[in-house]
Amino acid sequence: MTLAVLVAMLATGMLYVLYGRHARRVADQRLAALIGTADVVETREAPTRKIRSFPPRYHVAPPAIGGAIAFVFWLVIGLPLEISIAAGVLLGVLTYLIEDYRGEQQAAAIESQLAAAIYLMVGSLRAGASLLAAFDSALEEVGPPLRPYVQEVAGRIRLGDDPRSAVSDLQVHVPLETFRLFATSLSIHWEVGGSLATTLSTVGQTVRDRIELSRRVRAQGVESHASVAVVLGIAYVLAFLMWRSNPARLEAFVSTGIGTAIVAIVILLQAIGLLWMARLNRSTF
Repeated sequence: MTLAVLVAMLATGMLYVLYGRHARRVADQRLAALIGTADVVETREAPTRKIRSFPPRYHVAPPAIGGAIAFVFWLVIGLPLEISIAAGVLLGVLTYLIEDYRGEQQAAAIESQLAAAIYLMVGSLRAGASLLAAFDSALEEVGPPLRPYVQEVAGRIRLGDDPRSAVSDLQVHVPLETFRLFATSLSIHWEVGGSLATTLSTVGQTVRDRIELSRRVRAQGVESHASVAVVLGIAYVLAFLMWRSNPARLEAFVSTGIGTAIVAIVILLQAIGLLWMARLNRSTF
């Protein structure tokens, strides 16, 4: 019965994740149709990725680590199967949160570099430079991780590639909202013309506002993260003290069916609470 509940909860979580990815993919397709870049994508071959996408994500690591830990707890340590699975899920969730935090930090770094590069390009354009010269001036100042992506766009345009294609591939290599806004603005400029300096100035201000809002959201979430960490730590410290004071009674309780089910459900609820807290503290705009 307990194993069935665990499987049902895992299936529900997987369906939720898959539904979220499907909704995001549909939204991206509708946005591409509205801004008119779908025709460009359909009339050319898929871009050859000479450089890796940024930020690099390791989506296989959390389930792999969770499964390995559950296997070790079950066969090596000898914990019940239900508790081993629940512990594997909890540690997999912790791995996912750590990997997601690392990706957010890298995304914040490259978005800050993009905002600085946009203002450099605006200054060059207002001084009378061409777009390629503006890209070159930005390349002189920015460093990794943004430099190789801007360098690839400038190099492709210089070699005669379609500018809309080169800029559209930028948002493929760096799938962030700020880069989509930047690439969309450049693509629309090549279609309709106009003052690129004014457009990029507005885009740069929007990017800076998004970065500032994201920083405020992360700062507000630090207190809640600390509270959750303290509550989780207290729960396991109390369990350890109970085991040290009377190990035989606690082991007898865990070895029963009801005790095993209660411990497994508590661990799973902790994993769900961590995911819920991370979802609430994430800015989506």
